[in-house]
Amino acid sequence: MATFEEQVESLTGITISSSGTIPTQAQLTQFLNDGVIDVTNRTLQDRDKIDDDVYEPFQRETSTSDSQGVSVGGAKIIAVLREADLDGSSDGTKAWYPCSKIPVALQSRVIDTESLNFASIYNPVYTVDNDKTINVYPVPSSNDGFKVYYVNEEPRDITNNASLTYAHSNIKYFPNDKVYLVVIYAAIKSLESKRAELVLVEEDSELVQAISYNIQDLQNQYDKAFQATEKIALLTKAGVGAQ
Repeated sequence: MATFEEQVESLTGITISSSGTIPTQAQLTQFLNDGVIDVTNRTLQDRDKIDDDVYEPFQRETSTSDSQGVSVGGAKIIAVLREADLDGSSDGTKAWYPCSKIPVALQSRVIDTESLNFASIYNPVYTVDNDKTINVYPVPSSNDGFKVYYVNEEPRDITNNASLTYAHSNIKYFPNDKVYLVVIYAAIKSLESKRAELVLVEEDSELVQAISYNIQDLQNQYDKAFQATEKIALLTKAGVGAQ
């Protein structure tokens, strides 16, 4: 499969190398990473009000933790699950129970057995502190840990789980049918960089115009891919059911 660099070069007609070109390979890597985040955000905007399944292609999972204070930074939390004995069995059979989010102010109440807000192992809860750390109640232990599912914000490749670069050709924690949009995004940014360079050195105005036409064509393709998603978001905000 062609690398992202080769795909962008094909769309733009621009030669990209480690130095001496606009953009450079390092800049293309940044454009690709920015593209992953942009496609993710535009796909998921306001979708939590409609369909939880839309998050699954972007989903990442933490390892099981037996202590408080897990952090996924500012990433969108999809679900928090806590481990406990299955339906009260004592045979060591475990199950994962979904945690409900509560305000930080209720932390003292959820551990009070006399409180109506008491959280049992079968109805666990979680909070997100000011520093974005996640705490679960009942407090996890070595036998009953918890894990977090969240929207990935660190673009990586599938093959080696390495940070995404121009030399890769696939994206982990990302839907395959939207990878082409990341390439288009990077192509647009590459052309914009090239156009800025040409304008600065007062190169051929016809070439600048040709690049502008290419940018507009790619931008139209990119925006069109999100029209259905954005229409659903607007309908949701307006309180109208998706058709």
